[in-house]
Amino acid sequence: MISYLTHLGKTLAPLPPLPAPAQGQLSLNTPVGSCVDHFKHVWLADTAHNRLLIFDRELEQLLASYGELGNRPGEFNMPFRLLAHPEKPWIYVTDMANKRIQLLEYTNNLQIRLIKTFGDDFPLPLTGPNGIVYHQGKLCIADEFYEGTDGESRLVICTDEGQHLNDIHQIHYPQADKDPVQLLWPQGLTLDDQGNIYIANTGFNTLVRCDWQGQAVPFPENNKTYIEGLELTRDVACIQSRLLIPGGEANAIAIYDLQGKKQGRLRGFFAPIQITEAPDPDCLLITEPLLASFQLHQIDLHSLEGDASRFTRVLTSVGDDRDQPGQFHFVASAAGGLDYQTTSETSHYQPPFKTWLDKKQENFESLTSGWPTPALRSWLYLTLNWQNEWISRWQDSWWRLLLGQGIENPKDRLWIVDSGNYQLQTTNQPIPDSIRPTSRPLLPGSLGIVSLKTKRRLAGQLAPEVPLLVVCNYLTSLVTIYQYHPVFDDLVPYRVFGSKGSLPWQLDRPQGLAIDPTNQDILIADSGNNRIARWRLTLSGIAGLVEVFGQPGDGDGEFHTPSDLCVDPEGQCYVTDQFNHRIQVFDHQGKWIRSFGEAGYATEGDRFLLPTSIAYEQRHLIISDLVNRAIKIFTCAGEFVDSFSGFGADPNKGQLWMPYLIQVKNNKVYLPDCALNRINIYQLNFGSS
Repeated sequence: MISYLTHLGKTLAPLPPLPAPAQGQLSLNTPVGSCVDHFKHVWLADTAHNRLLIFDRELEQLLASYGELGNRPGEFNMPFRLLAHPEKPWIYVTDMANKRIQLLEYTNNLQIRLIKTFGDDFPLPLTGPNGIVYHQGKLCIADEFYEGTDGESRLVICTDEGQHLNDIHQIHYPQADKDPVQLLWPQGLTLDDQGNIYIANTGFNTLVRCDWQGQAVPFPENNKTYIEGLELTRDVACIQSRLLIPGGEANAIAIYDLQGKKQGRLRGFFAPIQITEAPDPDCLLITEPLLASFQLHQIDLHSLEGDASRFTRVLTSVGDDRDQPGQFHFVASAAGGLDYQTTSETSHYQPPFKTWLDKKQENFESLTSGWPTPALRSWLYLTLNWQNEWISRWQDSWWRLLLGQGIENPKDRLWIVDSGNYQLQTTNQPIPDSIRPTSRPLLPGSLGIVSLKTKRRLAGQLAPEVPLLVVCNYLTSLVTIYQYHPVFDDLVPYRVFGSKGSLPWQLDRPQGLAIDPTNQDILIADSGNNRIARWRLTLSGIAGLVEVFGQPGDGDGEFHTPSDLCVDPEGQCYVTDQFNHRIQVFDHQGKWIRSFGEAGYATEGDRFLLPTSIAYEQRHLIISDLVNRAIKIFTCAGEFVDSFSGFGADPNKGQLWMPYLIQVKNNKVYLPDCALNRINIYQLNFGSS
């Protein structure tokens, strides 16, 4: 029924001969874990590239690389967290998709050898090893995807050489009348000086503290063994008697003391994950996976008290822009499709004049990159990077116009929202590096896309034979409609509608889009408002609100973050009700008909965990089930038919990490993965059904 074909997006650029300067020659792909070894070398897990990178303490030189994609010892499939043994020259790597731990030994001149792998041989083998910590000869591993009898996750305790000792499934209070604390999707771990374990309990967005027997160690501030009220908890670091929780507040690192009292936040971040204490005083190593960046910051943590806000100083950053031909950076959605009769590769030829200008710009950047510059505040660093990238997209778009680099056959292409590069990309080839940019740059936060083929020419529509492209923006809550300009041979804005808010004609964090084939209405998954919005383009080209339906809740017709939707030929609307772990069905007037699905781990059947996206094709529903990393196929009545699943970063197997908004056309499934920075393409075969 469904099988993997190929992918779009260049997966890995070769490294220069090492050692080499860390800036200007290194592209990262969703880096996560880091650590510092005995010789003050800095190790980084370049997770989606399936390798480890080793730098000097200032992140100025890339000294060595270790590992490649595979499942043999010494090979990786999503190396995630790193831990340096405090006494021995050992590095532990949580090899997540291979479901094991790899133990490496290193020397001062970075001769690296594998000692052993373990975890896949435990009595209950690891299912998703994430965070890892060491104390007094023992390791604690957060097994994120383990599912116990009551759906709970676990911590696994073993010796420092990988011999299994015991599991912790719940955190127990000494008082018999207090309910134990459940673990759900535990990710990052850290320790304080007493050896207490702190758990980023992601499924409940709490920070949990316990000892090595799983006994609660309550915070005096609230007399609970957890801190709640956090925006997101994917990691935690205990540094200078402070608890640093990346994402504990939106776009910030929340700071607490060991009593559980909030001391403030570090601002000026996007979506940081791991924080590691750097070798130099008051310095932090921070990974920004979605920015494909690894950064060295400076901050006096003791300056945070009384709920203060501070900005760090960015001393340096590693990770070039992912804007080379064939590269994606947080690819979110797609519209249209590919003609598989086309076999010739897309050329990346540039006229000599443009090549000469690019070379001059490259020489200038290499010259100025070595100039001494003052460290920037984190907010200014982030702002300037976004601004420079956005201006660069403008320059590129005008060069395409001036040099006549237009769109070949605009009616039959795949259109892609490349959010991290602030642009639409396009291709007409099922070839990994065939994508290329088009249109003026997008505003940061552009997310969902859908194509709209009008039945009649609208006022101001320049090429009615070419579908319009409707793009929504998660941050601004604006919806922009693009049209093909036959003179410019490119996409230009046609209409803009929406604004941020909760009034009926406003949107809040919109995600997926769909077109009603019965009347060409635009339907929007208004995620932040927990409703669906229906808009209509008039013949005069004006967008008007038709209706909204849905409200917050878990009852019939209620939503908890509707993320995507599709409409069948009869006008029935199917919605991924993401945090209610179900699919809801509505008629063409927004009236609830039925729901199907329930929460649970499963790569087959109707148990979902955060179903994110949905599409309709030939009387079937194709659903992307995020946490289960599965593409599931159902009849429109909700009967399970088939599935494809695979967690990991192997581009040869169609594996998934963070799949986003799905697109299906002509029995081809296009599923962007915003963490792997590629689009997987699958084949549907419905047979005689």
